[in-house]
Amino acid sequence: MRLFTHMSPDLDAALSVCAAWAFVPGVWGEAPLVEFRPANWDGNGMAEGDLALDLDAGGRGIKGQKDPDGTVHSCFAEIVKRYATLGDRAALSPLVAYVDIHDSQGAAIRHMIPDASHDALKILSSTSLNAVFHALKISCGRNEQMLLDNMSAIFSGLLEMGRSRRRAEREAMRAEFVGQVVAIVHDRQEPATTEILFGRGVRAVVYADGLNIGIVRAKTEMLRMDHPDIRAVIEEAGEKIGDGEDKWFAHPAGFLFCRGS
Repeated sequence: MRLFTHMSPDLDAALSVCAAWAFVPGVWGEAPLVEFRPANWDGNGMAEGDLALDLDAGGRGIKGQKDPDGTVHSCFAEIVKRYATLGDRAALSPLVAYVDIHDSQGAAIRHMIPDASHDALKILSSTSLNAVFHALKISCGRNEQMLLDNMSAIFSGLLEMGRSRRRAEREAMRAEFVGQVVAIVHDRQEPATTEILFGRGVRAVVYADGLNIGIVRAKTEMLRMDHPDIRAVIEEAGEKIGDGEDKWFAHPAGFLFCRGS
């Protein structure tokens, strides 16, 4: 099976190739080379089972879904929809939404945050995924295969991050709640679990991971986690506070109080 996409690939084409490498059976091999064709290529030379991504290829390529109003969505969204598992579709949904808006409407950040200030738009646009892609384009020069190889590493990281977020959502569901402001999490495996709980209105999370135990607060919470009343509980239990092993660490800013972390 061979993969084709257009010359000078844009973000949509590049991520479509990355998704095909990840999800389409029979694509990934020892040398997953991509063949680049002009945007108006008629598909001449394609064999049964080959994939032309973000190309019409004489009606044999894969393009994004077309709406009744003429809006054409990203090829990347179509590849993920066709070939990724249900779980991975959920894991990639923010990335799919970003690429789809950028490809069909342009300037995704401006569309998503229409009221953002000029300075905010400048910062976000200069550091967005599309900006990273164009930075890679500059560094890779005319080597389009190298560009896709580098984007594949980024895509793999974003996919794993999305999977981790999904696991964190399930982990957050298993938390114990004290009222509506404190959550207790045992054996936390995913770093995003606390942020998910904070997003649900929790003000502080108590976590116990094996021999480690700690308290961490939401960014909007002003109460110090090493408040004297909390310190008193630790001291009454015979625990030590200060520097060194087996002692409780109090962060200078007050957002974390823990033994091991």
